[in-house]
Amino acid sequence: MSIELIRPEPEHVPELARICFEAFKGISDAHHFPYDIPSVEVAGMLVGAIMARPDFYGVVAVETSGAGRPEILGFNFVQTSDAVGGVGPLCVDPRRQSRGVGKLLMRHINDWSLKNHGPMMRLMQDTFNTTSLSLYTSLGYTVQEPVVLMSVAPAAAADATVRPLTGGDLDAAGALCEAIYKVSRRNELAGMIAGGPQMGSVPQGRFVGGTMVAHLIPGFFGYCVARTNGDFLDMVQQAARTSPPPLHKVFVPARNGELFRGALGRGFKTIKMMSLMTMGPYESPTGAWAPSVTY
Repeated sequence: MSIELIRPEPEHVPELARICFEAFKGISDAHHFPYDIPSVEVAGMLVGAIMARPDFYGVVAVETSGAGRPEILGFNFVQTSDAVGGVGPLCVDPRRQSRGVGKLLMRHINDWSLKNHGPMMRLMQDTFNTTSLSLYTSLGYTVQEPVVLMSVAPAAAADATVRPLTGGDLDAAGALCEAIYKVSRRNELAGMIAGGPQMGSVPQGRFVGGTMVAHLIPGFFGYCVARTNGDFLDMVQQAARTSPPPLHKVFVPARNGELFRGALGRGFKTIKMMSLMTMGPYESPTGAWAPSVTY
């Protein structure tokens, strides 16, 4: 038998969804943490949405034998919307782990990204998962930021300074992101503005005196940049007020103690710790910011 890497196809989605759910469930159960992906159905929606996007590259590991249909062992993706390649989700069937499949998938994504996309690669890693921490570190990634995943307390009332973003806001949002985050996420934001209503994740911005001071894509797959910690927290709470409960989550960089304390003071709850890991050039963000689940 041998392991082959192939591109994901629509007919793979049901099996990829099962593997995705069971892989994340297994590590969460082992460490007594809540599930990031609550069901196979949600995993299928996630995998299907990623595969439908042109700004993701994916690969599937299959085991082939002399007879029978190839068995899917795992998969990995990288987001290529902008200059940073955001790696994940990396998932290996729990029944087929500890055979080097995860390393094979990560090496392929690393090699493909460096050759076809650029030198900057990043990912978010569950701190309690020492296996993945060791794997990513051995392949060249470095922990840069400890990050707290938090549940958000929605705002009680609307804020007139906050509104959904439009295509006309991209220049201002891009400039704010590069000033704070030190990289562009313009293409990602443009895609979310176009598709956000269908996904329930509408990008929002805060404007004071006609100037954008913060913008946010809500939820686990979103990110936030803001000139102040107060703008950050207000934006996140406003987004939670108008978005579905599954999107009421945000990553808070733990080294920003003022922001973390402010979130706790507003009723946010700590879910777990994660680590932002990088390969290639990295400049630490300044101001108030939150990564997405990819970077």
